[in-house]
Amino acid sequence: MKENKLLIKIAGKRIIDHTISVISSLFPVYVVGKENLNHYIDNRSFIVDLYSVSAPLVGLYSAIRTVDAEAVFLISGDMPFAKADLILFLESQLSKDIDAVVPFYERPQTTFAFYKKSCLETILKAIEDAQLSLKGILMTLKVKYIYEEKMRPFDQNLISFFNINTRKQLEIGKKIILNSPAVNSCIKNLNPKLY
Repeated sequence: MKENKLLIKIAGKRIIDHTISVISSLFPVYVVGKENLNHYIDNRSFIVDLYSVSAPLVGLYSAIRTVDAEAVFLISGDMPFAKADLILFLESQLSKDIDAVVPFYERPQTTFAFYKKSCLETILKAIEDAQLSLKGILMTLKVKYIYEEKMRPFDQNLISFFNINTRKQLEIGKKIILNSPAVNSCIKNLNPKLY
């Protein structure tokens, strides 16, 4: 999609606003990026990336360094169906002997995960070495993976992991939000490989 997908409206609300409405009911929301999006996102704190490279890993590093909290929840702004109960369950899995809690559904869901300050050194080294994959750093962190069977009680269809990158995904997202009769078939056909 050529336009800024976060600002596309579904049911009168921007995609990022769907995401923020869930997260803000749980935690303070910080938007991280290169461009100051405060003119798009009302009353939210904005964190400017601390490095000029565009990568979620840089955003994560910037958030952990800036936010006064032991852990941060990283979520992509194009994930409008996040379930609060699932996020709270993931948070409950944090412990002093791990660096991150990462859902595993088909693959590690690195942009829907908790990361602790103990990750900072590993993330900084990865950035300095131009190894910018979130999945790549998982091999050097103490990660608690949460698998599908543990998550379904909190998000039966695991729709939290659906994000919008294509026109097709946007159309599916609209059907889900508008609760059209096609919702059940859309949900059954969701697959992380699509996004």
